[in-house]
Amino acid sequence: MIKLFAKIFGLIMGAFYALFKLKRAENKIAFISRQSETPSVDFRYLIDEIKTNYPDYKIEVLCKMIPEGAVGKLKYIPEMFRQMKAMATSKVVVLDGYCILASMLRHKKELKIIQLWHALGAFKKFGKSILDMEGGKSSAVAEAFKMHNNYDLIAASGDKCVPYFAEAFGQSEKKFVPVGIPRMDALTSQKENARLKESIFKKYPMLDNGKRNILYVPTFRDTEEDRKALETACEELIKRVNYDEFNLIIKHHVVNTNKEKIFTDSHMNCVEGECFTGMEFMSVADCVVTDYSSVLFEALLAELPLYIYCFDSDKYINERGFYIDFWRDIPALYSKNAKGICNFINDGSVADKDKTEAFKKAYVNKKYESVTAVWAEIIDSLIKGSYDNKYNYNG
Repeated sequence: MIKLFAKIFGLIMGAFYALFKLKRAENKIAFISRQSETPSVDFRYLIDEIKTNYPDYKIEVLCKMIPEGAVGKLKYIPEMFRQMKAMATSKVVVLDGYCILASMLRHKKELKIIQLWHALGAFKKFGKSILDMEGGKSSAVAEAFKMHNNYDLIAASGDKCVPYFAEAFGQSEKKFVPVGIPRMDALTSQKENARLKESIFKKYPMLDNGKRNILYVPTFRDTEEDRKALETACEELIKRVNYDEFNLIIKHHVVNTNKEKIFTDSHMNCVEGECFTGMEFMSVADCVVTDYSSVLFEALLAELPLYIYCFDSDKYINERGFYIDFWRDIPALYSKNAKGICNFINDGSVADKDKTEAFKKAYVNKKYESVTAVWAEIIDSLIKGSYDNKYNYNG
């Protein structure tokens, strides 16, 4: 049934797309995302770089999440037509996640598609690595909708990540460009971090109280049972923090709530908002607590001590699986309970420095002063038809 639906869907969209392709392609770059309603930091950095150094190119940005439910998906259809028009009239399309039409449709030969995946690094299995597993798509759906097809180049944050991303996308390692993604520039920029710190303290002045800031960024939970377990774990952490010395910032995953909760003088005093991302909060953080989120790569690149609060590890690890050894490879301190995490932080205990540096070099290796400039250069050469694969992974 799913194959029949996908075929009909593909034929209908393909017919409309054929009409859009009658239009002449311009020297234009289209940025398409369904990860959020606004451009990501990766998109923003790259767009600014192109506008500054390649002003002759047009830019189109389409960012819209797919609403839940059948009615929500129907409402998304007009966005798909906007995507088709953008792809038909562009020379380069930049994605930060799976885009159905980019993968399913037959494009003009001159169109090049770049997958600038929204997560930094790779350690938790996803995509085609978890087909027919809990938390993953069915292999029938992936095949019918040609999941992760048609990519010309795919970003990776380090050589060690390439085989994992290749498995997740079902793509050749030769298509990967392990130079990183633009957010790596943001994380390592003193100017950007100073700007973010000022913005965060302006919005939440209570965080600028002389205490150290603990940032807790848990990953997405997709079942009611798992969300309740996370809520309980959060409450335990909130109660365990020593508010005489620390503030606590909890930033929930955008798919769950996108809420940030700020605790400064007690576990009873909570301020809520939806103003900043977990990565942005790193500019005011003194350490990061997470679980199975790729935010750990961002924390390490920002040179913040890392702690893994793995209260549901027995269940989560068995269901999802990891590309790396979860317990041995990550340069972090682990605890299944909030007391252990808070004890580590109170004592100033951190992971081994040499292990941390080796892990960063393998998984988030910032080889270039400006990753953004490298990607802008690549896009320029793709439009001109002169890209020579010089940045591609060669094993």
